[in-house]
Amino acid sequence: MPYTLISMIGTGMYRTPKNPEGYTKTDYSFGGGRHFETRLFMQALLECKYKDINQIILLGTDTSSWDCLVDKDNDDRDETIELWSDLVDQCESSEPKTQPKGVSRENLDRLQIYLSERFSMEVLIKDHTHLVDNNTSKDLFDCYTSIADQVRKENNILFDITHGFRSMPVLLYQSLQYSLSKSMNRSVSIVYGELDLIDKSKGYARDLSEYWIYSELSIALSIFKTKLDGFKLAELINPYWSSGSKAIKRFSNIVQTNFALQIMDVLHQLKNSLDRYPENAPGWLAQIKPLIEEICELVDETSMAKTLYNYSIFLYEHQLNVQAVITLQVAVESAIIEKYEDPKLLGDYASWVGYGKTKLNMLKSYNHKDLGKPLTDLESFRNQIAHGGGKNRNEEFPEVANITNIYKNAKKGFENLIEELSTEK
Repeated sequence: MPYTLISMIGTGMYRTPKNPEGYTKTDYSFGGGRHFETRLFMQALLECKYKDINQIILLGTDTSSWDCLVDKDNDDRDETIELWSDLVDQCESSEPKTQPKGVSRENLDRLQIYLSERFSMEVLIKDHTHLVDNNTSKDLFDCYTSIADQVRKENNILFDITHGFRSMPVLLYQSLQYSLSKSMNRSVSIVYGELDLIDKSKGYARDLSEYWIYSELSIALSIFKTKLDGFKLAELINPYWSSGSKAIKRFSNIVQTNFALQIMDVLHQLKNSLDRYPENAPGWLAQIKPLIEEICELVDETSMAKTLYNYSIFLYEHQLNVQAVITLQVAVESAIIEKYEDPKLLGDYASWVGYGKTKLNMLKSYNHKDLGKPLTDLESFRNQIAHGGGKNRNEEFPEVANITNIYKNAKKGFENLIEELSTEK
């Protein structure tokens, strides 16, 4: 799959009178006998074909060493030398301890055209102020988050953090996460050109892509734990635990769609996926296993209604109040069907209206306090939810503040119903 290389240009750590170029020449090794000597790690990535790169996005400040991107030693055309000279004038200080005036957008556009020609691919340049503090945070955020929109839609991302100045890699890392948060099919690889501490003429390509996976995993786990949204988590674990990935995705679909009557089958699928947990799973995958085990404990093999009741409480504990209320009403209906009719009729609305609802109303009339009022309030509230928060029989809109009491009473009403049904022959 093709990649977009996102790289950064700083000011050059090793700029000295003997090394006016800023970045020192380094022979970067990629393993397998592949190596390339260059001042910029980005060029080594291209020359050694580290990935199938067909687009480059360069990020820097207005005082970054943009001139170091011009290969004046191997290209002596007048326009090339002129470009390099103009960039040096703007990017380098004419006097010691003075701030350069900063590169113009016009010259960056010229550099962009030059680099596109040099590397035979699309090159885009983004720049921002060299002042990084709270006063510039909004402009920086806008700049960094716009980068993901420039990446070709069919491309994955190769993120080179080698020459970024202090905050730049961190800002871009966070901005990519923000910008790609809704992307389900784009991967990000991270690469770093590490200098040999003993011989600074040597360097090594370090693949840090797992850092991105760990970060993405932390976010995905948090979303799954709090809102039971496991879609991103399922995507991340699929290469390591396919059956778990499919089960988590299906469970998340059930939560999202309120298809509560399918929960028993999904819980069994989750349990079966645990039986196929990979023996040599990566350590971080072990953090997910207890979550799945907890969900599997919702199953009550004796009763679909009781399983729905457990699932409803689970939803309520995760503040998914709408799903919890709807599921609890389905649990009430299922309890009646299981007791008096064929369990195969669960979810059959005609059967429920024709017999089940009549039977429930009869039971409620016998015990208004413990069954009638809480279960009637539950059904009424469920109907209001189903109609977009419509008015009840008293011409009142539902109040969010009332959910806690309605649910608490309805939960007790269901428990009383189960007790009543267990004593009835």
